[in-house]
Amino acid sequence: MATHGLESFYNNSNRQYAHFVDGGITDNLGLRAIYEFIELTGGAIRYSKRYKREMLQRIIIISVNASTNPEPQIDKTNKQPSLKDTINSITDIQLHRYNAATLSLMEKFISRWSKELSTPEKAVKPHFIRVAFREAPTASSRKILNTIPTSFSLTDEQVDHLIEAGRSLLRNSPEFQQLINDMQ
Repeated sequence: MATHGLESFYNNSNRQYAHFVDGGITDNLGLRAIYEFIELTGGAIRYSKRYKREMLQRIIIISVNASTNPEPQIDKTNKQPSLKDTINSITDIQLHRYNAATLSLMEKFISRWSKELSTPEKAVKPHFIRVAFREAPTASSRKILNTIPTSFSLTDEQVDHLIEAGRSLLRNSPEFQQLINDMQ
């Protein structure tokens, strides 16, 4: 059963402490959960019926990729990389590959779901909007974003940078501009 792992957290005698890690190791973009939820329900039509969703005009998914590109220190020395540096490099490569595969999967399925939900009288339009912090317009902005850690305790200044970057990237996204035009 899919909930077995979650239920184990309620057994206090076996689990005195719970330790969590960043979800990036399994779904860095948070999109696989949407895909799995709809597909495990039986597809877009079954999902809509099961959760009593009214007929849609659009499916809109906005993906924000906040992954960073740390400057590799390995390339700046002739010393053999440490085990930590090696593992970090491998993890980063795998994470970027998995992100690319996830984006491709979602692009395919948002199109498929919109076709499933469309009727001859009313087409459902898909809008898959992708923004990535590495596409920030200036080098200084990219540098600031690149240094913000994955953390539950960010400074007000870091939060302001994240909000402004997200706002700017979204507003300048061609896919978002297309959505705005389609809605007018």
